[in-house]
Amino acid sequence: MAFAREHPQEAHIIEHETAIVDLESGARVFDVTRAAATYIVETKEGVFAVVAAATGHLRWRQLGRALGLRQIHLASPELVKERTGYEVGTVGPLCLDGIRMFVDRGLLVHDVVYCGTEDAHHTLAIDPRLIVEANDVIGYFDGADYLQ
Repeated sequence: MAFAREHPQEAHIIEHETAIVDLESGARVFDVTRAAATYIVETKEGVFAVVAAATGHLRWRQLGRALGLRQIHLASPELVKERTGYEVGTVGPLCLDGIRMFVDRGLLVHDVVYCGTEDAHHTLAIDPRLIVEANDVIGYFDGADYLQ
């Protein structure tokens, strides 16, 4: 990934034989308590990215209210592919041109978080502050407050 090559002090790609498809397979490669998931959501106000800790399930309705978003729901696989170029489950927090983002503050306490790339055999290890710098972040939330 070109982005990691351009930011070698803050990001690098981990190549692994195990395809990461869930937290269990991820635990074989990295500390899953530092895993960050990128969700593409659709709302009355538009399409957004939500980057949050991957270790829990978000209560979307409550999070949407807190962010001022109405009728929030995960975007369809077709919309995710259309807007990001990636399949559901492979969307990372970079190269999301034109998609505004909300970020879980809980990720910012780490020096590195682990994110998806478009390939299940590669993981992005990145300073979460670089995710913020590289995107159109329009809001923050405390992910722990919205876990099921």
